[in-house]
Amino acid sequence: MSAAGISARVSEGRNLWRALQSEHAPKSTGGVTVSGMLAAELARELGAGADPGAVTAGAAPRVAGADVAVHVIAGVPSDEDTAFVRTSDAAGFPVVLVQLWPQAEWTLPFVLSPFVVECRAGEGFPVREIADRIAEGAESASALAARVPVLQEAVTADVVRGAIFRAVLLAATGARRRSSRPLIALEQARMISRLRTIDPRPTLPGGSHAVVGGAALVYAAGFACRGAARAARRMLPAPVVDATFAAAGTWALAKALQQIEARSPSP
Repeated sequence: MSAAGISARVSEGRNLWRALQSEHAPKSTGGVTVSGMLAAELARELGAGADPGAVTAGAAPRVAGADVAVHVIAGVPSDEDTAFVRTSDAAGFPVVLVQLWPQAEWTLPFVLSPFVVECRAGEGFPVREIADRIAEGAESASALAARVPVLQEAVTADVVRGAIFRAVLLAATGARRRSSRPLIALEQARMISRLRTIDPRPTLPGGSHAVVGGAALVYAAGFACRGAARAARRMLPAPVVDATFAAAGTWALAKALQQIEARSPSP
């Protein structure tokens, strides 16, 4: 390998290390605030096993000190509901609306927020669906899920899904230049760090060892997929092959990390 090639590999490894460390750095989160009808009941379900203060309930909607608000409404959104959502949206603050017992003649609240969940009579709160909307809306969803276990499955799925999409996009757009592999590796490293943030248990003994293990996993997977992709390009168009291997490799990395974490002892 030439000196330029060695330098490129060293630079790539350094970037992976930084990505794994920066994403896993502790972040402060304000938690989830729940308001509206039956707010206390929903807060209890969302807050099962959560850190103290991570999920709070109140009669009136509020955003101060929180990462995301969940507001429960029954019937057509009131003027106060509309004002709260629009003010929050203008400030870049996500609001998840939970509509109780929706009726066909009611005004749909989707015009107010993209994060809407319907709760039909006799079915209880759809906690997983609410968690999905929180995962989509919260800016620091991974750090929030580390404090609120009910959110972990939804946030994990959102992180993996987003990483696969970006890896496919990078592979498809970089197929002609053959320059996508380092960028895909960085995206996979960020995914691993976000997943490790969601579950704070160390996947390997010692924090720095876990970072090294994650970087090695991404680096080795990248080269393995690269070799297999070269063979597949002899039969299929390069963009299709690259996008397929990027998606499969990213998904496999996520599953491998989850298997390792499943075997790790609880703190």
